[in-house]
Amino acid sequence: MDNTVCICTSLRQAALATSEFYDKALGPSGLKVTMYRLLKRASEAGRPNISELSRIVGLDRSTLGRNLRVLERQNLIRFEGAKDERARVVVLTPEGEAALAKARPLWADAQTTMRHLLGDQTDILLDQLVKLNHRNLA
Repeated sequence: MDNTVCICTSLRQAALATSEFYDKALGPSGLKVTMYRLLKRASEAGRPNISELSRIVGLDRSTLGRNLRVLERQNLIRFEGAKDERARVVVLTPEGEAALAKARPLWADAQTTMRHLLGDQTDILLDQLVKLNHRNLA
């Protein structure tokens, strides 16, 4: 029997644990880390259309569209402009801006805690993960 630790399984379990950690940290804002990420990126981009935001966050337009509809139902964003969904502009609502403002310091605290948990090798680990994310492994 091969006792080698499966890299895939370990990364998936770590990703799940990390998401749960950030979701709990962001809890008082009412956001999950996936929601925070989209609101933050849309806010930073100004008034991106769905195609632009798709490139920014690295999600296909279909997946992004489903995630954005959740934010729209919660009145955190609205769509403006064209009838063609790809060209519609994503705009944070006042409620979305308020949730993002409440979440930012919570996220920063979670980042600090996670850096402490990961230790001195955090930057090296992050560099390796960024490289892995930018490779075409398929």
